[in-house]
Amino acid sequence: MSGIIVVKIGGVAGSHLHASFFNQIKTWQKNGKQVVLVHGGGVQINKMMEALQIPVETKAGLRVTTKETLAVTKMVLIGQVQPEIVTALLEQHISAIGLHAGDTGLMQAEQLLDGDLGFVGEITHVETDLIQSLTAKQIVPVIAPLGLATATQWLNVNADLAACAVAVALQAEKLILLTDVAGVLDAGEMMAHIDVTDLDDLFATEVITGGMIPKLKSAKKAVIQGVREVAITNEITKKGTIISEGVKIG
Repeated sequence: MSGIIVVKIGGVAGSHLHASFFNQIKTWQKNGKQVVLVHGGGVQINKMMEALQIPVETKAGLRVTTKETLAVTKMVLIGQVQPEIVTALLEQHISAIGLHAGDTGLMQAEQLLDGDLGFVGEITHVETDLIQSLTAKQIVPVIAPLGLATATQWLNVNADLAACAVAVALQAEKLILLTDVAGVLDAGEMMAHIDVTDLDDLFATEVITGGMIPKLKSAKKAVIQGVREVAITNEITKKGTIISEGVKIG
């Protein structure tokens, strides 16, 4: 719905958020916007797995998730990363609450068919009533990227894909994927706009490579399914690269 902005932040963000981040959220809220955050946590999960001497393995940008890995992932996301982000928001006088798949079945998921990935899934349904009841009161939901396949089977979900699913379910006016680069680069130059119809060519010609591929695939899916625009940027206050329909590459 118009007025909702979904922001995906990295797991390390809880201890590295700048004043400009909080000020932007306050400005949005003052202007009647509703804000939803979806967070990652890959760095902290890796550190915990290394401390527990559990091998870290990825495939095509996704974490291979055994039962043991899933337990660590849940522990770190819900027990460490999410509270840090919520606390940072509260300290800046922004009302916030941490949510995960177990809260009224917030995010339902199905396991990916690639058996080598283990307990990795994609979101099939987002329970928007709970989120909207909070944002209507200007409370910022901070959502962990986990899904439930059954009442007891949790699944690990890529944070970009989870943010996309949340944005689509809410029909957000904007999805912001915060990353470690200022935007999408072409021969060293940042692209201001990309039309979703041009993305396949950019993949094929390898203008877009590496970790940017899943982000832009998420962006394409979000726009096609109703999100007005997706921004890929390293700062919430910077425009970065905008992905939408009906624009020229520039």
